[in-house]
Amino acid sequence: MSRYLTVNRIEFAVTYLCNAKCKHCYSIQNKKSFPKHIDKPLAVKIVKKVGEKYSPESIMTFGGEPLLFPEIVCAIHKEAMDVGIPSREIITNGYWSKNAKKIIEIAKNLAESGVNEIYVSVDAFHQEQISLDIVRKTIESCLQEGIENIVWDPCWVVSEDNDNQYNQKTKSILKELEDLPVRKSEGNVMEPDGLALINLKEFLPPKEKIPAGKCGSMPYTDPLDSVKGICVEPDGEIAVCNDFYIGNAFKSDIINLIEDYDPFKIPEMRAIIENGMEGLINWARTKGVEPDPEGYYSICQMCIDIRKRVSKTLK
Repeated sequence: MSRYLTVNRIEFAVTYLCNAKCKHCYSIQNKKSFPKHIDKPLAVKIVKKVGEKYSPESIMTFGGEPLLFPEIVCAIHKEAMDVGIPSREIITNGYWSKNAKKIIEIAKNLAESGVNEIYVSVDAFHQEQISLDIVRKTIESCLQEGIENIVWDPCWVVSEDNDNQYNQKTKSILKELEDLPVRKSEGNVMEPDGLALINLKEFLPPKEKIPAGKCGSMPYTDPLDSVKGICVEPDGEIAVCNDFYIGNAFKSDIINLIEDYDPFKIPEMRAIIENGMEGLINWARTKGVEPDPEGYYSICQMCIDIRKRVSKTLK
């Protein structure tokens, strides 16, 4: 195994298609170039190979809305169960079908495939798009099939404690669901990205020339020289961080990609590891690229923007 990459977790972006268009969404932005969904045989092969070699602790399927393709989700989790990955999770908006029988069928198949934790996005944004009655039916079906570890996973604006109309609505929605035996997570805070940049500007933080923070301290990130998991995109690309790809599992064996990972051989990664965002800026300047003079909301936004603009100069 690479000394810089320990596969404790596998994530699959099953699809970036979604049956809702929430006004805060960032996950489906700039994803139109991806295929409709991940290739099922490839996904199963990745789970089998990585699961048998590295014994990861958890696996997650998400999207978009992953349950637009329940047969792929079930195949991934069935293989994960077979190779002994203990935590098998899904993030979903709970809108699997309008048909009650279909919802029950999907819940049954998920339970049989070994899914044992479901995070359900419920908040002011999702419920503008998705009936709470459908979400309730979905969760009741999962509970009846024996999937008991279900979690409400709301998105908060600014913070959970901020008293704004969206948070007020989210708290009202969660109160309506209190009768169900489902716990609430801390949720997440709206990202200054995607549709939020258009629809929710008044709630965004001020931009900074060089935002504070470093890899590993930001949500959903690890230090690039101490990565704990991989994310598989719908086209087979393997990411160790947002848009930081180390190869494609269609073109190269997944085990080789993992074992060959060395961030110090990738100039922009090395620059970040050694000198943070200042290092990335200095590296980009050698390619003729300067940071956006308007600044950035976060180091992640800065990192993605600078690397994308450098890649364009190299084409």
